Amino acid sequence: MKRRDFLKVAAATPLLPSTALAHSELVESSFPRSIMHGSLQASSGTLDLLEGNIPQDMYGHVFIAEGIPLETNHLSPNGRGAVTRLDIGSGKIDFTRKMIDTPSAILQSHITHGLDKFNLMGGTIYQSLTLGYMNYCNTAPNYMGNNRFAFSYEGGTPFEFDATTLDLVTPIGMPDEWKSSLPPFIDALTPKKHLFPQVRTTGHPFFDLERQECFTINYGGNVGTMGRKDAFLHLIYWDLNGQLQRWNIVDRLGNNAWLETTSHSLGVTRNHILIFQTAARVEATRILGTTIVTPQQHKTPVWIIRKRDLLSAQPHVIADYIELDFDTSDIMCDFDDSHGEITLYGQYLGAMDKSEQLFNWERLYFGGRVERELSGYPVAPVDVGGLVRARIWVSDSHAEEIKQDFHVIRDERLLWDMNDPAYRGHFQFPEKFEHIYWSAIGYRPEHLPRRVARAYEDYPGRLYDNESLPKQPIPSSIVHMDCQQMRITDSYTFPEDCVVRTPQFMARQGSTAQDDGYLFTAVVRKHPSSTDSNGKEYWFFDAKDLASGPLCKLAHQQLQFATTNHALWVGSIGPRPSGIYKANYGDFLRQKQPLHSRKVRDLIDSHLLPQFG
Repeated sequence: MKRRDFLKVAAATPLLPSTALAHSELVESSFPRSIMHGSLQASSGTLDLLEGNIPQDMYGHVFIAEGIPLETNHLSPNGRGAVTRLDIGSGKIDFTRKMIDTPSAILQSHITHGLDKFNLMGGTIYQSLTLGYMNYCNTAPNYMGNNRFAFSYEGGTPFEFDATTLDLVTPIGMPDEWKSSLPPFIDALTPKKHLFPQVRTTGHPFFDLERQECFTINYGGNVGTMGRKDAFLHLIYWDLNGQLQRWNIVDRLGNNAWLETTSHSLGVTRNHILIFQTAARVEATRILGTTIVTPQQHKTPVWIIRKRDLLSAQPHVIADYIELDFDTSDIMCDFDDSHGEITLYGQYLGAMDKSEQLFNWERLYFGGRVERELSGYPVAPVDVGGLVRARIWVSDSHAEEIKQDFHVIRDERLLWDMNDPAYRGHFQFPEKFEHIYWSAIGYRPEHLPRRVARAYEDYPGRLYDNESLPKQPIPSSIVHMDCQQMRITDSYTFPEDCVVRTPQFMARQGSTAQDDGYLFTAVVRKHPSSTDSNGKEYWFFDAKDLASGPLCKLAHQQLQFATTNHALWVGSIGPRPSGIYKANYGDFLRQKQPLHSRKVRDLIDSHLLPQFG
């Protein structure tokens, strides 16, 4: 490490004296702390109706992924994975909740000490010296068609699961079909016995239900801007049956494409594939124990590939590079790209940092310190967010933004801490988006660390500066964005004691319109809606009338979920078909097994091979 970098690290490493808690300028928090706690045990039952009535034409199944923080400072959305399935019909809603038992998560739960133990690094990822890196597979459930489903994760390979049992069935691709994302000098020191390589991919692979194919990515080799000469970005194609096929992405001069931060979203149109660099940064010095914040950049880099250039005999594919003048995380596109014109819809994140969590006992901007119980929860935004539409024109030889078509919506009442989108056909894009629903988590001044406020004080485009930031909370909301008018046409603001995440559109029986259905939301309350609720609730709305409030609220005393991530709705489910794709993962485990301790060898025999072998 260079001397100036060392001094920066030393200056940013917090010294936490055991002094009295500094006085806060804020009133007592209405935040529901129970969002930091989720059960590690399976549960099932019939949800209790707290208020309202369940619509008779609401049907199907909702899958909700979540993360459970396991220790102090553990970033909660990146916690231990769990999934809940809701089964809706006959005027009632049943639930089944299970842990997402990836092989690495299974070993973590049985190994609590020694060299094999998984240790939390920088509050974000778990690593074992002998086993490798954790893959919780908790970002999003995905429908692949033909009763096949997959969990995806930005820090590991996706897994297929059976929708009826919620059990994982197979990894998608063998370990040697994915390239390690570690820088080469670190990869060279990695023990050959590792079972779980470090793989970086997108949180949203694209499954084309008509063509029965999947596009995703594999990237790495660098940490931020360090190690750019070794950086790579690969496009992966999968026909849902055979081996993965990959292309190395290069620019028109033959230089490797690369990503500085992460790629939460992937865009696929009829003729193009768009790889977005999204606003969540893996801090290079975090594993050294620092809390340095490198601000997200006010831009979204995009690599644009023409599908016709994907030739199986060629190892490389050329992509054009552009930069959009906003930062985002979840971004979608019309599948229709007639005349080379691509229309995008996404959040405007602005001065917020989805990759930062609260650290135990660190100083807060409005006074006081972070309490241990809240450490790991995502930090508050430093400005109001928004919603954007952007358009790109792609010719045979280049790509450029159609700047006159750019549109941004900012709303100081509704759009703080922009979160997930919901739309008909979630994770499969319509020909043209007409309606998108968005959740905004809201603003909690008591969740704003001093280091984050200072890091973003000069961020461009801010509506609020640090001095004018509200000292009162701004509640969660859901909004209905009309994509043709580019305006918010309907909204609902939740009570202040609620945290709302994970909206999901649910089609009404027999409907075809993009706004004809219901909207699901996961709600955690400080003050439960009734004595039958533990504060972990599901609220359902009429998608055409959010403002009227929830049609019904449901909960169950045994349903204990934590921070939810993405969800998925499908009309029906069935067992995964037999005799189809299954990676030969058992042979990989048996090959590595003799290199490990007796404890690991026994766990491979008793827990991994029976399920994955």
